[in-house]
Amino acid sequence: MSDSCRQSALRFLKIRPRSVKELKEKLENKSFEAQEIKQTIEWLKSTKLLDDRSFTKSWIQYRLARPFGFRRIILELKEKGIDPAIIDEEIAFVQEQTDESNSALELAQRRYERLAGIEVIKKKKRVFDFLFRRGFSPDIIFKVLKRL
Repeated sequence: MSDSCRQSALRFLKIRPRSVKELKEKLENKSFEAQEIKQTIEWLKSTKLLDDRSFTKSWIQYRLARPFGFRRIILELKEKGIDPAIIDEEIAFVQEQTDESNSALELAQRRYERLAGIEVIKKKKRVFDFLFRRGFSPDIIFKVLKRL
């Protein structure tokens, strides 16, 4: 295993946690050989410095704090190459402990207040679009809009 490949991988992980796919792509962009990359990733996995499950947990917490809806978080994790089984398990665990409706309601209220001077129907449409882009499901958004 190349020390320069290992050092590059560690620098990437120092910036922020990454999925296996993300790190592999970063190393490929640095023009390391496939065998070097494979050995480096295996070494990082064995030392627990690279773990898709822990990455998924931290990503979910990070995105919920922003707040984003579960639909968007799931899409982002899929783009990062996380195994769908891991995504399903971790999202299910977090959904039991998190009320997505409250996050959506807080966001909607702040957005709604900012849109003063606009007719009610347009305000609600803009709030709907905003929440939808943030990854909240239409069911939750409609419930939230009824409460505004």
